[in-house]
Amino acid sequence: IESGEIKMDARGWPALLYKGKVAGESFDQQNMQDGLFEGYIVERVVLKHILTGPSSALAGDDFHISNTCNASLHGMMSFEAEHIAYGAIQARSSISSRDKWSENDGAFSYRKFYYRIIDVIRNPPDEAWAAAILQHYNLYV
Repeated sequence: IESGEIKMDARGWPALLYKGKVAGESFDQQNMQDGLFEGYIVERVVLKHILTGPSSALAGDDFHISNTCNASLHGMMSFEAEHIAYGAIQARSSISSRDKWSENDGAFSYRKFYYRIIDVIRNPPDEAWAAAILQHYNLYV
């Protein structure tokens, strides 16, 4: 990818979107939805950090928030597809070699990526999978 021989665009799911502390370690080519959007970087480092604070993001699952978190301050009662897409954008951008924000990173369009994630969750090939992803975020984060 870095040499430019492989072009990464918004149609491909980056490994960081998949379950596992090591990006993509749980990727299953036979079942590409399994673990999708459950990546450690997206869940713990980005979304939990933004919504509940840095100390809760990197602490264990038993951590209890002592201050009012950003989610509460903004009246966020549940996760929606847009929240997951936002976290994925932040995670993808954070590992980019770019030093400032741009809508495109080479062939990769953050706009297309954002709306593709929302579309996959709202219009999924498997309704039970989409419901499970949202439930996962609502319970975990």
